[in-house]
Amino acid sequence: MKIVKQLRKILVEQSVVVLFLFYFVVCLLFVPKFANMENLLNIVVQSSDLIILSCGMTFVFLNGGMDFSITAVLALTSVIGAKILTSSQPVVLAISEAILAMLAIGLMIGCINGFSVTKLKIPSFIATMATQLIFSGIALTMTQSNTIGGIPASFNLIAQGKILGIPAPILVTVVIVFVSYCLLHSMVYGKRVFSVGTSHMVSTISGLPVKRTICSLFLLSSLYAVIAGILMTARLGAGVPSLGKDMMMDVVAAVVVGGTSVSGGEGGIPGSVIGAILVVMLNNSLNLLGIDWYYIMVAKGGLILIVSVYAILKKSSGREVAIWTKKSS
Repeated sequence: MKIVKQLRKILVEQSVVVLFLFYFVVCLLFVPKFANMENLLNIVVQSSDLIILSCGMTFVFLNGGMDFSITAVLALTSVIGAKILTSSQPVVLAISEAILAMLAIGLMIGCINGFSVTKLKIPSFIATMATQLIFSGIALTMTQSNTIGGIPASFNLIAQGKILGIPAPILVTVVIVFVSYCLLHSMVYGKRVFSVGTSHMVSTISGLPVKRTICSLFLLSSLYAVIAGILMTARLGAGVPSLGKDMMMDVVAAVVVGGTSVSGGEGGIPGSVIGAILVVMLNNSLNLLGIDWYYIMVAKGGLILIVSVYAILKKSSGREVAIWTKKSS
């Protein structure tokens, strides 16, 4: 009986880990070429962008919010960075200016989102959808939908280079995950984020800086999008005005599958990281099987639906157990 209880506890509390391991084993057994070291490394490298974006989105989700503008941050920073990098100034100066400009643009968009949500009282999904449309449109207008090539090879090393034999994007991602985990799970700031996400009213009564905390979440989300944009631009070696346009669903899927509640106050970084790798692994395995992209979209939608239903059932089950315990006592 104790073994059964332990297994049940693992399935409930570590469902994303169980799902990840189950799908990984299925892929090893039934997907041709999946187990190749080259393919597995490719999955890890491809996961880096999604993990970084998912970590940023996790902060926003913990407040019960949404940030659609991350795709606009990717696109606009890529274009602005590429324009500066392809200017006639010295390479070192161009790289420095490009990175600073990309960071400034991302933080500006994050500030606009935070101001719109906290001061103007606009729901986050509307505010960020507006900024997504505005700044994506600006990126397309600036380039007339054309890609900007000719980026210096020294900048591309940010994503294409290796340190001690390890691809640079993996190392950057590890640092981002570590910092995010410390912020959210080991510092006072993280406790404040969970408190605000659970109840704005209680947090306000408790004297917590609710508005400032919410603004910081959108700033973090935009900052992480800039970092992902730098890596993606360096990997492609070009400024792309439509960069990341199809990534939004993958980011949401990763965070939801990772166990972060869309209503806020519940979730964390480890789940989002595993969720991001699972989504990339799903894309990779179905591609290796030669399945068309629209069936892959169906599979992702099904995965989100199943996980969401499971989360609702788990919460309902926990509530029923609590009521039953209270009655028994």
